Amino acid sequence: MLNEAQQRRLLANAKHADALLSEIEAALGGPDSQPAFPKYRPDASLHQARLIRSYLARFRSHLIRGLTAAGVEYERPQLGALHSVRVTLTFVRIALQEMAPERLRGYGDLPQQTAAELRGLCAELEGLVSALERNLALGNAADLQSQLARLPAAMPETELLRRLEGVVDRHALAEFRSPLLNLVDKMESPRFEIAVFGRVSSGKSSLLNHILGTDVLPVGVNPITAVPTRLVFGGEALVTVTFANRQVQRYPITELARHASEEQNPGNQLGVAKLVVSLPSPRLRDGLVLVDTPGLGGLASAGTAETLAYLPQCDLGILLISATNPVDGEDLDTIRALAQAGIPVMVLLSKADLLAPADRTKALAYTQQEMLAHLNLNVIVHPVSTAENDGQLLEQWFRGELAPLHERHRELAYESMRRKAGALRESVVAALRSKAGHQAADRDGLEETERRLRETAGQMEEVRRACIAAADEMRTLAPPPDAVEAAAREAAAQIAARLRALARQLDSALALAAHALGGSAPDGSLEECLREMPRFEAALPPIEQQAGWFRASRERRLRREIQPQIEAAFIGYARSIETWVRTVLKDIALQFDARADAYRAQLARLAARSTVSAEEQARIESDIAGLEMPFTEDGRPAHPCEAPRT
Repeated sequence: MLNEAQQRRLLANAKHADALLSEIEAALGGPDSQPAFPKYRPDASLHQARLIRSYLARFRSHLIRGLTAAGVEYERPQLGALHSVRVTLTFVRIALQEMAPERLRGYGDLPQQTAAELRGLCAELEGLVSALERNLALGNAADLQSQLARLPAAMPETELLRRLEGVVDRHALAEFRSPLLNLVDKMESPRFEIAVFGRVSSGKSSLLNHILGTDVLPVGVNPITAVPTRLVFGGEALVTVTFANRQVQRYPITELARHASEEQNPGNQLGVAKLVVSLPSPRLRDGLVLVDTPGLGGLASAGTAETLAYLPQCDLGILLISATNPVDGEDLDTIRALAQAGIPVMVLLSKADLLAPADRTKALAYTQQEMLAHLNLNVIVHPVSTAENDGQLLEQWFRGELAPLHERHRELAYESMRRKAGALRESVVAALRSKAGHQAADRDGLEETERRLRETAGQMEEVRRACIAAADEMRTLAPPPDAVEAAAREAAAQIAARLRALARQLDSALALAAHALGGSAPDGSLEECLREMPRFEAALPPIEQQAGWFRASRERRLRREIQPQIEAAFIGYARSIETWVRTVLKDIALQFDARADAYRAQLARLAARSTVSAEEQARIESDIAGLEMPFTEDGRPAHPCEAPRT
């Protein structure tokens, strides 16, 4: 029997031998191991490589059995492979940062064009790392086959997406997995998200319960202000809670108040990070999602950051103002934040049953006047009530205002998905044709197209720096009191112009790549990412129109009095513009990478020009024919006898 020291010595040498075998496997290479900078020439024949791997497998088998017979104990691995991949990707990101042009300044001057191309290369590689991390984060949710099985079989797009999934998997077209997954997600649940805002006691819970036809939300309690609560359709009533430690637990619906109320979870002691309530409500069946938000108020509440982060997912914002509490600054701040995020707004006067008809009319008019006076927004206010006698007010609003918006949203979403599915099919067919060698490779043209994509992508970082610097300069603006808004508009317009010019350059590079590869230009423009800019808000006193010395004297005195307000207003506006710039550039980068990634992969295939076997050629031709086959309205192939071989 070996003692502990002998076992450690024996195990250390066994592990070293196993590591050396792994180096032999790496030297052999293979389809699953293709480093960019190989250490060895692949001079082993296919027969020799198989022979070596066979002996290595036998060596390892004998090694494990021998150690077990000798009584050597060893621990099984504690860390998962995915953990190792994620950690290693972090070091890959660091390596990419060290490749940036700014890191090369100490080695000599770098031409501007070369610097732009190098930034583009770093952005391109960073995008690939981010895409891999996003797909890893999805876990089993990225299983396209299970998602496709849940789609309506009668839709023509369902069969098309199934075929696309098979083709992408068979031919390892990894660049199409993310757009395909996004498309399947949207087809599986074309959601219309409505975020509901309101002060405490404005009637949010009662309104949502009435719409859903169930008393699921606790009424009369203060909700946790940390996270929005999403109400979605589900087969049974459940609440899914995601905690700060990333643990996810499902509870009966009766447990909602324990996690979502200040009374039972004071100060959010349970560490709730996300709440999703699933309900079998008919109102939620067609993709309608209601979100009970913490509110924005004066942008100082504990849940403001989470709510602001959620806003881009929202299709419509609804603000409840209680008929017993007139509109105030908190309500106006909420509407302003929604408008700055480019989100449509509806305003409801809740508890309208508490007002007589004449007083109700006055309250509606007053609320509209306040929004017009303070926000310059003409928003229609609808009276609603959950009281039995006036319940028709809520139904009239839902059926007359909200339901048509939802239906229109579904129609537009479906048309958009059809266009995107067709564009994706065209891109996959083009990739298959290039892989099969149908397209002649103009190497000079391909290199120029790839260089243009890379150089244009590199300009995003330059524009980001310029826009952030321009936003920072806003903090130092000190115009005369009567020119404050004009100065803010001019500074914001210059930033928007830079971003618009960048979007056009990126669109032009994408169109050039599509043309070079024999396809059509991408659907839509990146300029659509430029949502409405934040508005400059500064409550400054008006300047009386006086002449001569009196006007100049008053202007000087007024400027001394309100200068701190002007400076504070520009500092706040610069902060909101900077946040807006980062959000817009992030959207532009994601949209650009999603479209450019397929072009880059296709350009690489054309440049590589690897030989395709006759069997692979036949499979490609069959898949192209299957994708180009038309479908009937019920989702079946128009010519079933020509179904492709898989």
